[in-house]
Amino acid sequence: MSPLIKYLIIFSLLLIVYNLFKSFYHLSNNKSQPKKVVKFLAIRVGLSFLLFISLLVATQFGLISSHALLPQENSQQTSHTSQ
Repeated sequence: MSPLIKYLIIFSLLLIVYNLFKSFYHLSNNKSQPKKVVKFLAIRVGLSFLLFISLLVATQFGLISSHALLPQENSQQTSHTSQ
């Protein structure tokens, strides 16, 4: 995976967290402004959805690759060790 894609993913995650805290700030502020809370939460949900779709598309085009949680044994290695 290229470093550019990693930086874009990290930037997107930071932007999502920023909007989450911004909405929390407006929610906990003494002068409650529900329109701003809804606005920042809607931006956060939209960015999360966009990031999810972008990851799916990048995986489909081979820009990023997924891996298993547990390492898989190579079938050739197991056949050599049993002989």
